[in-house]
Amino acid sequence: MKSLLKPLLLAFALGLAFFSIHLGWWGPVTEDVLLQRLFAQHWALAWPVFVLGSVIYTALGGPRQVLALSCGVLFGGLNGALIGTLLTGLGALVTMLAVRRLSLVWVRKRYERKIALIKAVLAEDTWIWVCVIRLMPVGSNLVTNIAAALADLRLSSVFLGSLPGYLPQMMIFSFAGAGFALHDGSKLWISLGMLVLSTALGLYLYHHGFKQRLRRYKLEHAHDDAQQPAI
Repeated sequence: MKSLLKPLLLAFALGLAFFSIHLGWWGPVTEDVLLQRLFAQHWALAWPVFVLGSVIYTALGGPRQVLALSCGVLFGGLNGALIGTLLTGLGALVTMLAVRRLSLVWVRKRYERKIALIKAVLAEDTWIWVCVIRLMPVGSNLVTNIAAALADLRLSSVFLGSLPGYLPQMMIFSFAGAGFALHDGSKLWISLGMLVLSTALGLYLYHHGFKQRLRRYKLEHAHDDAQQPAI
């Protein structure tokens, strides 16, 4: 635990800095303005600061949409989406590694049945079902990462499934950011179209695979649930 104290404090400090800027505690200055200044004046320093800050920001549960907007402003629609997706995926890995390192035995005991459900449903073809979950425009990225770690899902499968799952939403907000930066209304329309398509794709995959697997698991364990004593 002591070995984790310093990196956790550093992560908390950097995360607090990002959130404070986003919430406007420092006045009208935005993340995008600061990032543009950083890249314009200190290019060599900008990349490591941006990468480290972005990974920690998403690992702590920061909205990936904000990161995508910033990437769109800085790097353009497509490049921004790809860079933002990779950084968000690395943030998910950091979260999962931290949860596994901390163990969180009391959490595992308290949510034992829910963790067992996640493991049973997602253990096979993990990357496909993680991709489906990431495609859905609902839920918490942080909670999904913690649940995946507690269920002992393969990190590589979660990471590889997360990247294509993240990409559509990241493209939406990255193109929106690029559109705002360039005052290009066509990019905003592209982002809106991708929002509709990615939502439709996520819903289709959920109802034609994931939902059936979840229902099958519940039917298989209905007898076990009936035998559980009432609390």
